[in-house]
Amino acid sequence: MVGVKMNLNLEKEKELWNKIRLVREEMVQVALNKNLNFLDDEVLSLSQELNKLLNEYEKLLHEK
Repeated sequence: MVGVKMNLNLEKEKELWNKIRLVREEMVQVALNKNLNFLDDEVLSLSQELNKLLNEYEKLLHEK
């Protein structure tokens, strides 16, 4: 049972990390495409999503 839970946590960790990476890439690309700084509403929205994912990732790591 412990091995199953560990595998599920690893899968969740990978899934979250991939989401974090994609949101970060999108945020940077939006800023570059619009020649914006990181105070633009769209960039801030992506940044908030990124922070939410990072917090979830951190919680997952602390469960280990």
